Amino acid sequence: MLVGAATDSSATQKSDSNDPVIAASAGMCRFTAGGSGPERTLIIGNLLTGMGGAQYGAVLISGGRILELVPEDGIESITGDAAVFDCGRNYVSPGLINPHEHTRYSFQMLTAQDRERLPVYAHRDEWIPESGFGDGADKIRYKDGTDDAKTLFWIELRHLLAGTTLIAGSGAVPGLTKNAGFRRRPAYEYAADMRTFPFGPNVMQRIRRLRSFPYDGTEAFRPELTDDFPARTPYVPHVAEGTDLVARFEGRFFLDYVATRKSVRRFSLIHGVGLDSGDIGRLGELDVTLVWSPRSNLALYGETVDIPALLRENVRIAIGTDWSVSGSYNMLEELRCAAKLYGSGSDSSALSSAALWRMATGNGAYALGIEAVTGKLAAGLAADIMVFRKQSDDPFDDLLRATAQDVMATYVDGRLRSGNREGFSGALPDDCRFAVGAHFVCAELPDEAKGLPFAFEDVVQVNRKEDIVPLYREDHQPFPNQVECAVRTRTHPES
Repeated sequence: MLVGAATDSSATQKSDSNDPVIAASAGMCRFTAGGSGPERTLIIGNLLTGMGGAQYGAVLISGGRILELVPEDGIESITGDAAVFDCGRNYVSPGLINPHEHTRYSFQMLTAQDRERLPVYAHRDEWIPESGFGDGADKIRYKDGTDDAKTLFWIELRHLLAGTTLIAGSGAVPGLTKNAGFRRRPAYEYAADMRTFPFGPNVMQRIRRLRSFPYDGTEAFRPELTDDFPARTPYVPHVAEGTDLVARFEGRFFLDYVATRKSVRRFSLIHGVGLDSGDIGRLGELDVTLVWSPRSNLALYGETVDIPALLRENVRIAIGTDWSVSGSYNMLEELRCAAKLYGSGSDSSALSSAALWRMATGNGAYALGIEAVTGKLAAGLAADIMVFRKQSDDPFDDLLRATAQDVMATYVDGRLRSGNREGFSGALPDDCRFAVGAHFVCAELPDEAKGLPFAFEDVVQVNRKEDIVPLYREDHQPFPNQVECAVRTRTHPES
């Protein structure tokens, strides 16, 4: 049961015109500019600080960080010269963290031809064109990754509009979401070794020659790490991506390596579809977070990792979108897919909506080794925040119902970056002047010298192309061409 969630009536109370806290209209936010004193921001609403529910109060922000969480009876006395976002009864949550996204590739979708004939693969090498393995007729056709700043901006904007504040993976631009990945590129705030495949082609050939499981351990197979990262950089590779014997071997060899190095760095594991019951148990023992991408797993391998077994073993699970070709177009869609497979309401003993919220926030931060920096509403952490529409007294169920239209505001380091204009009464901050339909964007496009030589109108035009994933879906309708979230059966024998 929720504790202290603001009722509809509390959200609509009016304050005096001279009072700096101007209560929002029912179901809406209202912005009041701050004074000339030190820059501070107050976000008022039903705060989500844990899986227990929502408590009405406010988040006080300064310098991009959360100063304190203010209880309801302290809001009026602490406003001062702060800029105020009074979102009344709506839910104020940590921003969503996406620890698995191939941003450079996520402007494209499956071709109609590939969608019609998409096989169920036993291993990733069967569908990757450059793997040198498998039937060429079964390969997926997709374009090379882009380094075009306009396209990368648009891909990040798609995630930002849906409440994501941090993306880990390839490709990034400054000024929208935060990014984790390449250490020496300025668009990446956090270093993370996101090396896609930990075992190189030569090692994979040797692994494929192995014929039995369990493996007798006569030959060592070690994952490859990126050389120029600091020794303690979190390592987040794709492992056991498939259902065949080779995928099982990958999982075993990776965890054998982690067992000898777990004190050195944070380890996470993306996919894990081929992990057996014994290796699932080792994830918890070795403190390895499983980064789950259910839609992509189903699209490519027909099934996904054994989530009930992971839950029984108390394994930490994060959740990410993978890429637009086979995965979800934003985190809200990925959460809905996960809930369709295993989820239920917040009071369930199965995979609850509250547990899914934690997977998309704090667990994602933990997977990237930045749980002391972001991922929850707590004093001292970065003010990476989303506000989403209150539709019921259960915030976690409401999150699973939400689309980008229900994300009223997304803040990165305490600065409003995007939102839905229909969710605000009155004026917006001065820099929120760009509009895409009902959505607004508060971002200054860097000039040509900084690498983004285009106008915002160009970004909007990209969203109108029929062969590119749109920024958001209209009127809560399904995204066009997003892969169906459904278990599939392999119809031809393994190679």
